Amino acid sequence: MPGIKEYIQAFGDVPFAKRPFGDADNLTLCQVFYMPFEQVVSPSFDDEPVPYSDACYGVFEKRGYHHSRLGLMIPNDASVNMMAMEQQKRFAEMKLWAVREVFEHEPAVQFAAGTFLLPDGTAVILYRGTDDTIIGWKEDMDIFINGAIPSYQLALDYLNDVAAHTDGDLILCGHSKGGHLALYAALKTDPAVRARIRCVYNNDGPGYDDYSLFATEAYRALLPRYRHLVPHSSAVGMVLSHDYDFTAVVSSLPFGPLQHDLCSWQIENGELVTRADVDNLAKITDVAFSDFLGSFSEESRKNAGEIAATLIRAVHIDSLADTARQLPQAARRFGDGWFGIAKDARKLFWKTIAPMPKIIVNAAKNIKEETVPNAAKAAAVYLGKAAATV
Repeated sequence: MPGIKEYIQAFGDVPFAKRPFGDADNLTLCQVFYMPFEQVVSPSFDDEPVPYSDACYGVFEKRGYHHSRLGLMIPNDASVNMMAMEQQKRFAEMKLWAVREVFEHEPAVQFAAGTFLLPDGTAVILYRGTDDTIIGWKEDMDIFINGAIPSYQLALDYLNDVAAHTDGDLILCGHSKGGHLALYAALKTDPAVRARIRCVYNNDGPGYDDYSLFATEAYRALLPRYRHLVPHSSAVGMVLSHDYDFTAVVSSLPFGPLQHDLCSWQIENGELVTRADVDNLAKITDVAFSDFLGSFSEESRKNAGEIAATLIRAVHIDSLADTARQLPQAARRFGDGWFGIAKDARKLFWKTIAPMPKIIVNAAKNIKEETVPNAAKAAAVYLGKAAATV
């Protein structure tokens, strides 16, 4: 079935003036923005934007003029599609501006954002999702462990900087953690900036620590311009506290985490192929994770965070790809790190995760019997009460 690759070929000769930026363009840029454009585009808004073609060839040159994976989880499709777009009029008329990257170990930060300028002056802000680095995955865990991550402020600052240096419409896009950051920035920015936002695209981004963001005037004002897209058997987009204003997109892959790959999302005649709702597996994921994470005490959260940090330091490998290549050494270091953790801490960890199988079974039973999912019920109750106080 057709997807991003076919969209690039079918609509590449149609300029944005004839076909405005839409859902499929959002998917395409999100997937391509995993490429390291920060290597060839200045992070400063004081420097001139770079034609998209020049940026593509600059990145391709640095990667030895061949297509290769960006890591264990990111296939070479991003590189192939990047260069295919460069050959098409629609995308070649874009310019890339102020690509920023921040990478820190303590606290964990894996952040990247860039602006694609369209011919009419619209600024399309891209937030990168989790890359192949272990630090990137640790930052994802910190959303739950700490309730907030440093990338929140970085995402907001970037949006405000773009707004200060432009006067046209703004479009925010992100995949996975990138979508999570795009929505956060849009809700936290000043109302005057929010009013300039034409659309926010959250592509299968995980939820937040609680539902408070969705009980605000900002969320209600943004909702008509908010596109929350998830694959029909979504896993990532169903974890933590998320909104239920999503559209289910048909994926060519069979289930769950596999469907997180944007290249599997189906596009026909330039439009996303959608269905009325996510499937039962996505609903089970939603309910099970909500119940499981809701059972964590503050002590359990803190303990899980400390264990994760200890194991990452012990394994001492930078990326998932390196972990796969050095699996025996990684496994040995992991074991040494695990048994170096205090016995009480290990015991609490096992006690915390022990209920998970039963929680999954109960979630599946609730969905099969078509009872109201606990996660959706909790969200509805929370949002109903919060709306009355806003």
